[in-house]
Amino acid sequence: MFDSLKVKDRVPVYSGLRSFYKIILVLSIVIAGFIWWYGNQLVLKITPDNNQKTFSFTTYIGDTWHYKYIHSVEKTPCEEYFVIRGANDMVMTYTRYEDFGVGLPFWASEGKFTTTADGHFIMEMNRPFHSVAFRTAKQAKASLYYAGKEIPMYKLYKSGSLVEISVAKRYNYWFNFERGKDK
Repeated sequence: MFDSLKVKDRVPVYSGLRSFYKIILVLSIVIAGFIWWYGNQLVLKITPDNNQKTFSFTTYIGDTWHYKYIHSVEKTPCEEYFVIRGANDMVMTYTRYEDFGVGLPFWASEGKFTTTADGHFIMEMNRPFHSVAFRTAKQAKASLYYAGKEIPMYKLYKSGSLVEISVAKRYNYWFNFERGKDK
């Protein structure tokens, strides 16, 4: 008699507490995936000593940057060019300078040496580096050039500051963790 009066449950299967947990689970997976992707991006880090301000820039494998300074003996500009190959992996592709001086490469064993039409010297080196470190000085006017921008180290940091340029995964920068170093 009451078979014809069967009442259908009008609540959809995807509503209620179970669907709330599913939404939370999916959102958690999406957020974790984004954090993993973002954290694994490379950054070019500028790290000075004495707790001075650090800088980082998103970078990619194959990006280039160069460091320009005035040579302390010759008083002429020198430029060192680098290519990023990955975390803790850069290659100095060549050095460009106007005059020979102490510490500047010139031996054939150091790379391919050429002279440009305007009288500059170029030493192609392809020398690998984990990081590059130097000290700032007002006279040297050390600047880093990356993505078309000049970053004047001699204006940002006190004279004599030790500055390290390196490439790391972003999550290492977040947690201030570097393999093989105590910080």
